[in-house]
Amino acid sequence: MDFEDEEFIKREQSDDLLFEAYEEPIKAKAIKLAKQALALNPNNIDAENFITKHETNTIKKLKKYEETLNKEKTNLEKENYFNKENIGIFWGLMETRPYMRTKHSYMLTLMELGRYTEAIKQGEELLELCESDNLGVRYLIIGLYTVLERFEECEKIYNKYSDDSTFMLFPLAVMYYKRGDYRKCKKILKEIQENNKYLLDYLIGIKKFTKAKTKDIEINGTYSWGSESEAYFVAKDYKYLLETVPTFVEFIEREI
Repeated sequence: MDFEDEEFIKREQSDDLLFEAYEEPIKAKAIKLAKQALALNPNNIDAENFITKHETNTIKKLKKYEETLNKEKTNLEKENYFNKENIGIFWGLMETRPYMRTKHSYMLTLMELGRYTEAIKQGEELLELCESDNLGVRYLIIGLYTVLERFEECEKIYNKYSDDSTFMLFPLAVMYYKRGDYRKCKKILKEIQENNKYLLDYLIGIKKFTKAKTKDIEINGTYSWGSESEAYFVAKDYKYLLETVPTFVEFIEREI
């Protein structure tokens, strides 16, 4: 067996261990598996990110993501992946996906720290690298634009993707509310209600998520359009946005 064969086997074993880590419900065991995967293949960026994800100190977590991001960008630049032909279709290249996932995680961590302007920069770069937006960055971006009251950019990204999902419409409704265009806000809220009959009821307190229901949704981690799970994730993901409009829920209750 030559060196290349040995390296290939190590990469395969590393990927297998990481898959086990994803499936392992016990956090300590999952991290141990990811560390074993990284030891076998130091270039397993997804294993590195899995370990970073479980860092409890958010500032340290950000630093680790930044180090991984810079390291992987250097590697991709050496391989000439950042050329004109590839910009815009990054997700279509398997070799660039770990970099994209790292940048996405870095963006989310910036948001956790309230560093919204920096998070927007990361998101805009992600959308430039992958115009089809396979990671759903547009939902993060439109929420951040709304928080910072960058209304024109909110409308631009909505029009660019022609996406009428609840995840896109909800921050759009908040945007119109913050802008003082209550007629358009009501129109979007009615569209949201048509998309998902649960969300507005949960927001105004007609219905509540029980601990058991919340736990089931979190464990499952997926949702379908119009479901209670979708309503839960929209409310959860845009909690930071809702906190910027204290009277928005009162408006929903009164007008819808």
